[in-house]
Amino acid sequence: MSQIVIIAGPQAAGKSTVIANLNRRFIKQRLVSARSPVLFVLQESRQIIAHKNISLGAIFMTPAEECEAVECDLNRMNLILRRDHRHVVFIDECNIFTIAHALAHGIKDLEQYREAYYTRLKALHAAVVFLDVPPALSWERRRKQYDKRLVYFPRKDHADITMRYRRYLELIHPLLHEMYESLPFPKAMIDATGGKRLLIKKVADRIAELVPALRFNP
Repeated sequence: MSQIVIIAGPQAAGKSTVIANLNRRFIKQRLVSARSPVLFVLQESRQIIAHKNISLGAIFMTPAEECEAVECDLNRMNLILRRDHRHVVFIDECNIFTIAHALAHGIKDLEQYREAYYTRLKALHAAVVFLDVPPALSWERRRKQYDKRLVYFPRKDHADITMRYRRYLELIHPLLHEMYESLPFPKAMIDATGGKRLLIKKVADRIAELVPALRFNP
């Protein structure tokens, strides 16, 4: 039986860092005991599409690209369900929360895919771990990365683009919360404003509660 754990949250909450650390821990413990389920980390669909099309952040993703990200999610889940031969726990970043990301920059068409996500996530016994940080902290942590992207734009547009990046972080936060609250799956919200080591421990503990077969050794 396959399962999927969605790690979600606003930008710079620590999602990718947590996923990478948990994957390293799990690989080490399987070297000692192969009785644990297989852990498989999926690359975030939105990042696949953004990198393929050289989109410089969510605010520049087009409706077509947003739909492509959704199709990537749905097709991957279909493939997992068709090939379910043993207990594999898939870790995915964002997943259904891409609907909220699209809404944050004015694209409403993705709402039609909500039930398609629900059907597949239910079949995959989904669990959700949401890492929460306020928009101001997201901006503080992500500002340097956004500043580096400005080199691709005329100087006269820098102030406007910077404002758009910051506004996006303010818009996405409540939309992600609304999506989290609406999900009919086992879930946990974690305060991600503290240090990395504490956050990783919190996430490992919550995943162990949500997916009893999965344990992460220190």
